[in-house]
Amino acid sequence: MTDEQIMTSPEFSDQPLKLGLFDIMQIDPILEQDASVMYARRLDDLDYADEHGLDVAFSAERHFMRRHVIPSATAWIASAAQRTTTMRLGMLGYTLPIRDPVQLAEEVAMVDHLSGSRLEVGFGLGHRVEELEALGVDPQQKAQLFQQRVAMIQALWSGGKVSFDGGGVTAKDVAIWPLPMQEPHPPIWFAGTEPIAASWMGSRGFGLAVGFKPTNDLTGTVAAWRAGRKAQSEQVRQAAPPRPVGSLALMRHVYIAEDNDRAMDEITDDLVKLNELASGGNGEGSRADRRSSAREHADQLIATDVMVAGGPDEVTAQLQTSRDVLGFDLLLANVYAAGVEQERVRRTIRMLATEVRERIAAPVPANT
Repeated sequence: MTDEQIMTSPEFSDQPLKLGLFDIMQIDPILEQDASVMYARRLDDLDYADEHGLDVAFSAERHFMRRHVIPSATAWIASAAQRTTTMRLGMLGYTLPIRDPVQLAEEVAMVDHLSGSRLEVGFGLGHRVEELEALGVDPQQKAQLFQQRVAMIQALWSGGKVSFDGGGVTAKDVAIWPLPMQEPHPPIWFAGTEPIAASWMGSRGFGLAVGFKPTNDLTGTVAAWRAGRKAQSEQVRQAAPPRPVGSLALMRHVYIAEDNDRAMDEITDDLVKLNELASGGNGEGSRADRRSSAREHADQLIATDVMVAGGPDEVTAQLQTSRDVLGFDLLLANVYAAGVEQERVRRTIRMLATEVRERIAAPVPANT
């Protein structure tokens, strides 16, 4: 099968698009909220998104980064589960090479119960070398450690006793309780763009989340993942859990206003403020020059697929263009940006859940 045939597989391209959020929990350099204020507002936003019918909300996990305040995705999801009722919740993802797989298997199973079986779980190799080395993990060994830990976690979730000795983990006749509420376990995701890793994840039946790169730069990763899926063993296929919010996610920064002109004007203003903050003052040149430069930057962010922005029509068209190429069935929108106050964040959430969903609801015709 050629890459083109894999890319245009109707398995995903004709599925209704699910809509969700992705949050890296970064302290805003302009608004300068402390962690406790940000947590409270983010929980309010999740409540708001749940009320408006978004399908899922994912959070990242970050360690040893001053402005990223999400060292425990488990604690965050457990809190979010008490503020939401319908939307699914997940993490993208746990950095497995630095995790104790027994403890993590227990934590995830418990949160699955706390959320009422609404959990999605993402695992990662560890894209920041600093995190791995700080905890004594050789970055060259991260793929092997990842595979070992995934196998052990899935074995623990199956309910049997597990023994293991290797990769810094020793366990003897360990069985966990409770088991996950979802059977056989929550849907598993992997976030990354390395084709070899994506192929392996596909062969294991894991979902793939890609993004924050130009769409055309993601085609090789998606093709490798789809090829891995097609090579799945029957055993893996039969054991795979249901996937209520999809299997292939595209992550994008998203900003929506009532119309395109308003959206671009607001983004331009935000970039001017951010540039002034970075320069320690008013910046160089006249106000008009600074706005012109910021507008060019905003246009470039959209042209290179870093951001999806505009009115509902423009946002829908941008998403459709990427979907025609990748065939993703879940959009994960990062709706937070420097200087964007809660009112505008909620406008994007609301318009994504309503006006954009209405426009993009029709299934994408499958290529043949």
